[in-house]
Amino acid sequence: MRPVSLYIPCYNASQYLDRVLAGVMAQTYPLAEVLIIDDGSTDDSWALAEAWAAKGPYPLRVIRQPGNLGLAAARNTAVRAASCELIAALDSDVVPAPDWLARLEEELTDKVSGVGGELLETYQTTLADRWRTVHMVQHRGPRRVERPPFLWGCNTLFKRNVLIEAGLYDEYCKTNAEDVKLCEAIRDRHLLVYTHLAKCRHLRRDTPGSLMRNFWKWYYYGCYQPPKPALTLASNLRHLRRLWGILAKDLADRDLARAGLTLAMIPYTCAKDWMDLCQR
Repeated sequence: MRPVSLYIPCYNASQYLDRVLAGVMAQTYPLAEVLIIDDGSTDDSWALAEAWAAKGPYPLRVIRQPGNLGLAAARNTAVRAASCELIAALDSDVVPAPDWLARLEEELTDKVSGVGGELLETYQTTLADRWRTVHMVQHRGPRRVERPPFLWGCNTLFKRNVLIEAGLYDEYCKTNAEDVKLCEAIRDRHLLVYTHLAKCRHLRRDTPGSLMRNFWKWYYYGCYQPPKPALTLASNLRHLRRLWGILAKDLADRDLARAGLTLAMIPYTCAKDWMDLCQR
């Protein structure tokens, strides 16, 4: 078996970390090492992770960043610290199925440079969680897809040399879009694959406020380039087109509660664009 390093970027994730690490330590594919990259957490995430170092079947090491440098920087720290040529990644609120890594490794052939799995939502009872489940999916359905536009960074397996060749993750992106930008840099030269057989569960739970903030960050261009007035106006128009399509789906599904939340997204996302521009 090829040795694999697995890392988890972590910021104030103590509410999830025990369940995530239990899933990691239950992997049927043996791990050479597990790296927890603590990105300046103010809770006890690092202490919970270190407790697993003494009881887990796979070696675990905690690397603490000097502050909250952002998700992209945490990913880069992990890639530089990893000892293996194959590097798996999980977000700190994502629990893998026992055969998750085995399924990804099967797909990572000589011709394939990166593989991503299927992330499904665990909680779908509140309005915010139902909205996220429908409109912020992180999977490509129940099928294998070659050459997807990108792989969500929440659960992946990459060849290390490919990440190094791409210049690693763009640290300007901070907490969003770093996975998209990485894939854009490599997808013309390297084959990426999505497989629905590598399954994970998302533990995130949202309020309407946290959902709106996260949705805005998903699509805000300022995550990956400096904001400018003309680009901010263009971003507003993209929000309007995207949310109009989402509203049409909500109404087609006859889900008026979801539609109401979608309508609230329109002024929120447009205002956030301009607020961020003014604060830069």
